[in-house]
Amino acid sequence: MEKLLFRLCWIAYFSTYIGRLNYSAGLTEIITTEGFSKGQAGMIGTAFFIAYGAGQFVSGFLGDRLAPKKMVFTGLMVSGLCNLAMAMAEGSGVMTAVWCVNGLFQAFIWSPMIRLMYEYYKTETRMKACVSLNSSVPIGTMAAYGLTALVIWLSGWRAMFVLAGAALIGSSLFWITGMKRVERYAAESGKVAETPSGEPGGLAKAAVNWKSLLIQSGFLFLMMALFVQGALKDGVTTWVPTYISETYGLSAILAITSTMVIPVFNLLGVYLASFANLHWFRNEVRTAGAFFVVSAAAILVLRLASGRSMAVSFLMLALATTAMMAVNTMLIAVLPSYFGVIGRASSVSGLLNSSVYAGGAVSTYGIGALSVALGWNATIVIWFLMAAVSAVICFLTVRKWIAYRKEVLRI
Repeated sequence: MEKLLFRLCWIAYFSTYIGRLNYSAGLTEIITTEGFSKGQAGMIGTAFFIAYGAGQFVSGFLGDRLAPKKMVFTGLMVSGLCNLAMAMAEGSGVMTAVWCVNGLFQAFIWSPMIRLMYEYYKTETRMKACVSLNSSVPIGTMAAYGLTALVIWLSGWRAMFVLAGAALIGSSLFWITGMKRVERYAAESGKVAETPSGEPGGLAKAAVNWKSLLIQSGFLFLMMALFVQGALKDGVTTWVPTYISETYGLSAILAITSTMVIPVFNLLGVYLASFANLHWFRNEVRTAGAFFVVSAAAILVLRLASGRSMAVSFLMLALATTAMMAVNTMLIAVLPSYFGVIGRASSVSGLLNSSVYAGGAVSTYGIGALSVALGWNATIVIWFLMAAVSAVICFLTVRKWIAYRKEVLRI
């Protein structure tokens, strides 16, 4: 049962990246073909992240109250339809509206999955499952960029949205069918008793003072660091093909294809985070701080190599975003699962994830605007400062999180 649930969650979340990053991957081609300015093109991506961030905040709380199975199915199905609509959309205004709806409904997926992980997995296997689930992010990113480059080469950028729409709709049907089997196995084994509302019968919801939680746990400060993490993970990933194309003169398709090396490295970040946390730092927040330091160092080297060595630039971009994937694994995939003991795994996940995608929203537009106004070198310096400040925030928050786990969560 646990293996089946993991496969369902992994495939579902993998497919969301096909229907999310296809726009980012095809950004250079869309700008060239449609004649959009960087600001217009960036605003479409920003609309997605604004809607996704707001949706995460709402869906996190809904995920602790509604049936997760239905939320995930709805998110996948509507996202698939939005991708099909993008294939037919004309003009930046229409595309912005459609991509905004896509972001809103894709937000229905991650937080309910974290709740399912808590409900169906044993304590000793839950963390490993959450870490492994996060591997769907870099693999989905790699698939999105690879498929986009291939489809643009064969048929143009609109066809990539048709492919993504079909994949998401297929994934939604696979999800709903597979979850019926999971629930049947669970009922036969007596592991989870479902009430008519979709609430697990044995799960106790604790009254939560959110103001106290944010301050005592240090999450208010972590949300600032996660804002930066979203900017560096999603915003930078969005503009990497454009940066490479403009700095080193590669064509749009070659820039997209060459960018595929970055998610290959990012996959390592998922497991490096788990290894470093288990063997070295033994604290999710401290581990995140260490990887912010790694990212800052990589960005500093990137600034020195920018315009001089494409190979070094690629390597440093890969290292910086891999470190951000490690931060994501600790603070988004692992940390919220601790709150399952009070029935709030989905809400905490949504709260933290909303900060990530607020950062992604600002940076998707902001990086394009900064590169035009100040140039890429100044933009890279700003990335460095953001990563360095976030490292400090994480290290200052470690004691608060340790105390909160012991005194409130008692784990």
